[in-house]
Amino acid sequence: MASLNIVHEPAVADSTLTDDLSRRHFGAAAGLSLAALFGAACSFDNDSGNNNADYSTRTIETPMGPVAIPVAPQRVVSLDAYVGLQALDELRAPVVATGTLGGGLRTLVSTTAQDLPSIGVTATGDIQLEAIAAATPDLIVGRQPIGDKYYTDLSAIAPTVLIPFTYWRDQYIDVADTVGLATQATQNFGALDERVTTLRSDMEQAWPNGVRLSVVRVSDTSGDIRTYNTLAASTTFLYADILSGAGIVPTANSLADADPSKVNTSLSRENLQLIDGDVIIYYVGAGGQANAGNAVEQALISNPLWSTLSAVSAGRAFKVNSAPWFDGYNLAGANAVIDDLRRILL
Repeated sequence: MASLNIVHEPAVADSTLTDDLSRRHFGAAAGLSLAALFGAACSFDNDSGNNNADYSTRTIETPMGPVAIPVAPQRVVSLDAYVGLQALDELRAPVVATGTLGGGLRTLVSTTAQDLPSIGVTATGDIQLEAIAAATPDLIVGRQPIGDKYYTDLSAIAPTVLIPFTYWRDQYIDVADTVGLATQATQNFGALDERVTTLRSDMEQAWPNGVRLSVVRVSDTSGDIRTYNTLAASTTFLYADILSGAGIVPTANSLADADPSKVNTSLSRENLQLIDGDVIIYYVGAGGQANAGNAVEQALISNPLWSTLSAVSAGRAFKVNSAPWFDGYNLAGANAVIDDLRRILL
């Protein structure tokens, strides 16, 4: 169940989340003070000249308390390029600026979204308030962990809704609800569930005794190796939802030191045998990292222990695009994961 509750109000006039990037401090922008920019943002409704705009509001309950938002927002800023932008873009909401699209994130959204102005590398807390104000939004949406610290300043620019970092489907629907598209978003999951059900049936036929699958990430900054699971802590990742729905339990779930409160288990290069199985799916980078490095991938597959793994010997180690597996929070990402699983396992 989505976590934002709607309280409808009568119409009123003129409606009242890259590993190594360091935070930047904001200052005066293009000769305009923040106060002036905030004023420009607040006056957008009156100055837009859009006589057909709907300025009625409704109130929704959020983790920060009740927030009055436009019934039909026309200029939305997404604080993050993850669930915020991905859901809004997929639903064709009027987004005017977003957190920086790093790494493979660009593959998960439209070309229009790829060209949106940036309001900072928000995954590292680099929210640039002057850029947000300059976008003159009538609604700001983003993950709670990203916007918490800036909530007061953001609310001075436009009504701000922060989404709890929970089950990925709930996040998607909560974001959709802020622009009045929760029903459409919920309906969109119907086709996805049909694909997951079909995948489960096909997997039972192709692998009647089950498949030992390892899902592995190699960081492109440190070469750190982590194997991922479908335990409760992983529900923020759409891949875990799909694997669970398809009846696939990654080998990480059965590791001796698997911790149900963590989404992955870190492995040393001397313990590569712990990722062995019938099939290995691996990706490099993620987390918005740009140009996931070839060097760390080569360090992994050139390790003498790599060639001894049964999945590798059988030709069943497959590299996939990190974007949908790690950074995906929309239907396009979910379908890409299913496509990978069908290509690799069936």
